[in-house]
Parts: sequence; structure tokens; C-alpha cells
Amino acid sequence: MTAKHKIVYKLLVLLQVRMQKTDLWQVAHPEPEALESQEPFCVDTLSMEQWLKFVFIPRMQALLDAGAPLPEACALTPQVEMQLPSQSQAAVSEVTQAIDDLLTEGKTPPASLLKQVL
Repeated sequence: MTAKHKIVYKLLVLLQVRMQKTDLWQVAHPEPEALESQEPFCVDTLSMEQWLKFVFIPRMQALLDAGAPLPEACALTPQVEMQLPSQSQAAVSEVTQAIDDLLTEGKTPPASLLKQVL
């Protein structure tokens, strides 16, 4: 696993923790048809928090587990900022911005953010 893969892994764990702490972590699994949407972020069938939990995190985890190349660009944060409730937005968007910056620009997240993951 490359250093970049390890950082993405930590950020995915932190994203899950932040979503759980802000009550955005969905328990009920969406219908299978909802996951088959062709729209970006499945906007026509899923909420942003559902998309993060049931699409983004599992797909990124699968890439990490396989040691596969990671996406070369990512732009989660604008969608997060548009769709998540304002009281939860900052906690989640801090992590999604770190993911966006790492994948798109190769920018390493601040150590203070990464230290939040055991």
C-alpha cells in the first residue's frame, strides 16, 4: 500500500467517524435500484450522506484493498456543501476537502487532521 493509499484510508475512516458523530451515518440500506443511478452522486435517488456511505466509501475501500490506482481527480466538497445540513457540513467537508486536495493536487492533509484517526 502506497503512502497515498494509507492517507486515503485514514481519511475514509475519519469521514465515517465524522458522519457518525453528526448523525449522518445511515443505517437503512437503500434499495438496490437507487444505487444504479447514472446521475453524478446518484442525486436523483440518494441523499449525499447515503451516497457517501453506500457508494463512495465502499468503492474507495475496494480500490485500497486491491492496491488499485486511485482517481486522479476528485470534487466531493462542492456537492457536500450544497446537500448536507449546515450544522453537519463543516465536520464532513473538512475531510472531503482533504480527500479532494490529496487526489487532485497531491496535497497532503494537515497532520492534525490525520492524527484524529487511530
